Amino acid sequence: MEGAIDPGRIRCDNEYNMPFQPGTEIILVVDDELAVLNLTQMMLARYGYGVLVASSGKEALRLFEVWPDIHIDLMLVDLVMPEMNGIELVEKIHGFRPDLPFLYFSGYSDRQPLRPRFDRNVPFIAKPFTSIQLTNRIREILDKPKSDVATAE
Repeated sequence: MEGAIDPGRIRCDNEYNMPFQPGTEIILVVDDELAVLNLTQMMLARYGYGVLVASSGKEALRLFEVWPDIHIDLMLVDLVMPEMNGIELVEKIHGFRPDLPFLYFSGYSDRQPLRPRFDRNVPFIAKPFTSIQLTNRIREILDKPKSDVATAE
């Protein structure tokens, strides 16, 4: 058929491809902005993830205090929050859950030279993000061999 498109020759290389697979893991989202918490929860739930939310570092720590055996597969943590920033929170949680993977997010740029020094060379996604960008980044971290997670970028 003349003018027909051969689907085998179509290639899409953009970063907005659909996630590799639906999620089944439990994600703890920590952010002090209620709108961001709600939107992120909806994005992740849409792709099959179980989602727990905390509106502060203190609330996230309390969750582990009340339910010490709670199953969480990844923490999605805002870098900039009042009282306790995301880096401090992750350090505290890694004190009793050292292998728990994390992904920081913030309004800072995705480009490392434009971000503050304290959050370079860590797993990061810049706000705003699409649900596809977020779930793809989460899959990258969760699907890495355990020995590589600590050095994920």
